[in-house]
Amino acid sequence: SKHETYPYSTHRNTVCCPPCCICITPQSTSSKNPFSYSRLGHGYAESVSTESDDRDELIKELLAEAHGLRMKNEQISMYTESKIAELIKIQRELSTIRDGFETVVQQRNDLEGSLATATTELEHLGVIYAAMTDQRDRLRSRVAEVETSRAYRIGNRFIRYVPFLKEKAPPAQ
Repeated sequence: SKHETYPYSTHRNTVCCPPCCICITPQSTSSKNPFSYSRLGHGYAESVSTESDDRDELIKELLAEAHGLRMKNEQISMYTESKIAELIKIQRELSTIRDGFETVVQQRNDLEGSLATATTELEHLGVIYAAMTDQRDRLRSRVAEVETSRAYRIGNRFIRYVPFLKEKAPPAQ
């Protein structure tokens, strides 16, 4: 015969009947049309019912698998969206924390500048305090020298005897 019968899996790439072609094959002499159009190759008329059942079963399985894949895709989409929402939330929190750190760093830098200024001022005040303390000590020692001098003692005795020469006392504070 011109066409040999092949199983469907090996029939695929033959020159005779690739699965995408429609073969015209003589079926039987009892049918009205001696030529039948078949996509699956030869012997279609004998196996119409079993192939139809197999095809229906295959279609049902494919539809069920397609539905399962759609559901799985929906679950993955929902999971991905929830993770993206979590990441966005975490990113906002991190941005807020980063802004807080920037504020803290700015405040620390300001405080370090203020501390440097205060330290410089403290050192300057320490120098002034030391100078004033030295001046006070020199004046105390000078007053002690004056009070122990002979002229001061004579002047105090003289004022005791002549009170009208005494200056008026400063008003009480």
